[in-house]
Amino acid sequence: MATYTETPVRELPFIAGAPREPHSTTTFEAVNPANGEVIAHVADCDAVDIDRAVQASVAAQREWMSWDAGRRVGVLLRFADAVERHRDVLGETDTRNMGRVLREAQGDGAASARLIRYWAGQVDRMTGHQIPANPGHLSYTTREPLGVIGVIMPWNGPVGSFCSRVAPAIACGNAAVVKPSEMSPLSALRLAALLSEAGAPEGLVNVVTGGGATGAALAEHPGVGGVTFTGSVPTGRRIAHAAAETFKKTVLELGGKSPNIVFEDADLDAAGRGAVWGVFNNAGQVCVAGTRLLVQRSIAPAFIEQLARRAERIRVGDPMDAKTHMGPLASRQQFERVSHYLQIARDEGARVLSGGGRPQGAHSDGLFVEPTVLTEVSQSMRVAREEIFGPVLSVIVFEDEEEAVSLANDVEYGLSANIWTRDLGRMHRMAERIQAGTVWGNTMRLHHPTLWFGGIKASGQGSAYAEGAIEGATRVRRVTIRFDETAPMPAWNDLNV
Repeated sequence: MATYTETPVRELPFIAGAPREPHSTTTFEAVNPANGEVIAHVADCDAVDIDRAVQASVAAQREWMSWDAGRRVGVLLRFADAVERHRDVLGETDTRNMGRVLREAQGDGAASARLIRYWAGQVDRMTGHQIPANPGHLSYTTREPLGVIGVIMPWNGPVGSFCSRVAPAIACGNAAVVKPSEMSPLSALRLAALLSEAGAPEGLVNVVTGGGATGAALAEHPGVGGVTFTGSVPTGRRIAHAAAETFKKTVLELGGKSPNIVFEDADLDAAGRGAVWGVFNNAGQVCVAGTRLLVQRSIAPAFIEQLARRAERIRVGDPMDAKTHMGPLASRQQFERVSHYLQIARDEGARVLSGGGRPQGAHSDGLFVEPTVLTEVSQSMRVAREEIFGPVLSVIVFEDEEEAVSLANDVEYGLSANIWTRDLGRMHRMAERIQAGTVWGNTMRLHHPTLWFGGIKASGQGSAYAEGAIEGATRVRRVTIRFDETAPMPAWNDLNV
């Protein structure tokens, strides 16, 4: 495996259109998880830095909304072009910062450019409604921005997460203060600079780096009108409580333990390929990863054997290598978490059918875990119920449709589900009964800017996509005007003077 020699750089928060010296003097290290090398010393910003960023956003948002729609569209389109032009550099930044395989990280840039262009097309479509409720009156609603959106990002797909949260926020007329994960903060700083170069007002999007205390300061700040967060359920609860103090709108995309349900009549080759990619892509660090494989008993032995053979062929290693399928876990913390769950699985009696350790030839300081398939898993085991967020697949066998529904719904999460069957009636019945915000049938993890995506139960509330993103970034106001003097008006009519 290749070893990269990095010279650590000092990274500053991006506030009011430029890198700025922070109030805080502390820093944290950005580490390449493939080899353990420190690649940057990043400012660990505090509440003073958050306040500076919010104030800059407040001023920039007023300027932004004073521009006509065409000028704002132009900024977004230039930003999309810049993201596409710089996708190789942005992808390499994410790969070295959190281990995402380079070819996929660079693909995130191309996909993000398309998403930004979609939102550029929505700028002049933030319309209200005229309501013909009362004769002689004109009643209508308007949709207006919240002002400043706090964006608290996850670490598992930094470029895509930044663009999918920031683009709708500013398309709806807001400014944004972004707090990237301390595990992968670097590409957010690059993206904010690209947006500034595209002509956005200084301070429209600020990036303030730091850990949990920094995110809490952002969620609590009274100048923030809404918060969008992607991450764990416990952190999501804390953010929801903090936001509630000032009645902020929240969009929360939280954890998942997505069932991947394979019936005996499915296209088993497609289901097998989908199951392997759906759980091991990005080393399993995906909220909608199909981490629970529910397979019908009549096909279970052959299907599981085929799946294990596929998993063993996954090339794990240097994420900069174009032939690599799966890179390292993003951080030491996550590596230790996944390793701990693998021990829990063994202690609880699950069988490690394939994987379960470090791949041969891995860099000694790299955070690599083999793609792991666990069988003989019961619903009561922790590996069947808790989010691991790593390359670990728990296989559970079911008898019939009724049991599949029961197993699928018997967790606290409700983010997504996958169903494989050729029976259209069964597909619709299952989609209706499965408790998940998004259900995919005969495919895996298909996304598009026009398609709603969000969780139910403990997996969150709202959506950062499609109409959900507009709802989460705006508020509605109603205006009623009496234009006909003969129209009745609420009043005491016996008080004439």
